[in-house]
Amino acid sequence: MNDNTKTEVPLGLGFARAQQQLKAINNTALASGSEEYQNMVSALVRQLRLCLDQIHSLSLFSSNESVDDYSTSELKLILANAYLGEVLQKVSALEGRVGVLEMALDHYQRFISTCQDLGIGGRPADKLSSEKQQLSLATASTTDETNNRTAQKNPGQNRMQKIERFKQLRAMQQEISELETRLAGDSDDGEVEDMEEVEREYAVKLLVLKIHQVTDDMEMLEKEIEMAKQMEMMRRADSDSRRPDGDSESKKDSNEWRLDSRSYQSDPRDARPMFNNKGQPTRPFVLTNERQRIKDGVFRPGWALPTMTVDEYLQQEQERGNIISGGGKDPEPKAEIDDNDHDALDAEVIKQREWDDFRDDNPKGWGNRGGNRG
Repeated sequence: MNDNTKTEVPLGLGFARAQQQLKAINNTALASGSEEYQNMVSALVRQLRLCLDQIHSLSLFSSNESVDDYSTSELKLILANAYLGEVLQKVSALEGRVGVLEMALDHYQRFISTCQDLGIGGRPADKLSSEKQQLSLATASTTDETNNRTAQKNPGQNRMQKIERFKQLRAMQQEISELETRLAGDSDDGEVEDMEEVEREYAVKLLVLKIHQVTDDMEMLEKEIEMAKQMEMMRRADSDSRRPDGDSESKKDSNEWRLDSRSYQSDPRDARPMFNNKGQPTRPFVLTNERQRIKDGVFRPGWALPTMTVDEYLQQEQERGNIISGGGKDPEPKAEIDDNDHDALDAEVIKQREWDDFRDDNPKGWGNRGGNRG
């Protein structure tokens, strides 16, 4: 008996056990952060990795073969990478969260790549069987949606597509549930062949459903990875700011003017104080030119001093184009009435009198008095 024969039976049993463990995790009422839940997740991760190692050692899937070349039990093994990517997202780990999510995304990509290597979505539809046509439509539609989802800008259209996609997934899940019910029932000898066809149909539909789910999860995973990277950068910046040695730049700046800066170094000979109790130096030192700068900074005001004059500021704003200069022509001055032009003088007097009469007849606010009352 060769090695392949020895590993075929444990592989099938191990994968079936992994499916049962995944179903138990998805249906459990335990909190995702509890120790018992995480132990279940860790056990399932180990089981799925063992199955993937056996699949890789057996070289089960090849791009030179198609879906029809594999049995029903072998088709189910394609889901191992998809299951592992799903389970890795359930791992509760603040440290190294980015690495866990990237591994989950990598297993999802391997699952899609395996489907494409088997000719799913990569060959003409007329040369494929009904099973391959169904899988081809699934991968082709999900790939197109992934590539075009970012290009679609209409929120209403995106919402309608999501609703339609949700209805399709619900219909697939309903069909799979019905097939599971049929497989769980007892059958007589005359229905053995029919049950094999049902099991084959169940494996194909389960694979189609998982292709859709993985495509949606990959989009959310990419966003979650970006968020996890930002949170990790924020935690690193926060931890750096809480270090006891403080900012490296401020430490470097203080070493330039401190007379006893060497006492803060690791050399024990320079760790003694600069002066003793009598004020006598205990070791050589050099007076730097920073003393005058520090002295000038002691008596400076506590507010920021101006860096330019008002004229310099206006000149800078004018160069930036923030000051509008020039404009239109000045209005022409009103022509003065000649004292000898009696007609013009009389006309001006009449105009002023008419204006005075109008003001007497129409006092200020008269037009609104009672006008707005109901």
